[in-house]
Amino acid sequence: MVQITRRRAAVLAGASILLPRFAKAAEINWKFTSSQPAVHPSSVQYMAAAERVKQKSGGKFEINVFHSGQLGTDIDTYTQVRIGGVHMMVLSNVITATAAPLTSALSMPFAFKTYDDVWRAADGPLGNLLRKDLEKAGYLTTNKILDSGFHHITNNKGPINTVDDVQGLKLRAPPSPIQVSTWKAIGAAPASMNFSELYTALQTGVVDGQESPASLTKTTRLYEVQKYMSITSHLWDGWYTLINPRAFGKLPKDMQDLVMAEFDQAGVDVRKDLYALNEDAKKFMAEKGMIFNTVTDTSTFKKKLQTVGFYKEWKEKLGADVWKALEDISGPLA
Repeated sequence: MVQITRRRAAVLAGASILLPRFAKAAEINWKFTSSQPAVHPSSVQYMAAAERVKQKSGGKFEINVFHSGQLGTDIDTYTQVRIGGVHMMVLSNVITATAAPLTSALSMPFAFKTYDDVWRAADGPLGNLLRKDLEKAGYLTTNKILDSGFHHITNNKGPINTVDDVQGLKLRAPPSPIQVSTWKAIGAAPASMNFSELYTALQTGVVDGQESPASLTKTTRLYEVQKYMSITSHLWDGWYTLINPRAFGKLPKDMQDLVMAEFDQAGVDVRKDLYALNEDAKKFMAEKGMIFNTVTDTSTFKKKLQTVGFYKEWKEKLGADVWKALEDISGPLA
């Protein structure tokens, strides 16, 4: 799938040579930032969306996509989008939750069993409530959140099948309130660290394992220092396309409609690409010698979270409306 993505990037670059050039400079110039590399499906689709905006606006509206963190870290550019230094960006919902706490709801552990559940939540009443929370925090967002993937556990101790298998497991967790609290409640020993430090920490045994989508485990080569991957699908996370509301408000109505339509389409396209990329990553890592097992019964994990009051605590944090919208998809949690 990575090769397909690279071909798409090459096709896009080649096609841009053939597209008509506009003699006049664009009247509107926006900056779009992403920490993902150029060959990542999100970067490819965002560049395609930006090109469509330029063409359909007759060259009046140009969105320059800066990939690979060229404009700064996710945290830095998150602030820049709010104050207007950058016009658009893509950011995981577990990070948007630092300013818009309700967006944590999409990563509630063991809430979604399938992608059908995820998209019914993200595209339905729950998604509407979360986008309103982002607006309160100073951000607009498109209607279609991107897919990052279901998270799974890798480690060097052994396969994970029940909650007993993670007791005391030294597990790297990103600095996300819902993820750190999940692993503490389950009984693991979460350690927050930057992803850039993780490979060495796994290699030297500072931590036993980590949790992430399969595609990220592959692209960061963690399969070289991890023996087991357990398909737990314990949580899902996605990426919001964030927009500075003041810059958006200055656009003519037809330009507003154009940017929303094209970047919503990019979101849908990325969903398809990321699903395939994650499936391909599992096959690749299995061929490299990683041992896989699938957890078909997650009841021991959910029971532990219920027993220690995890879901009750998050119900209070998220509020009755968000919790009801979540449980309409997930079924009873608390």
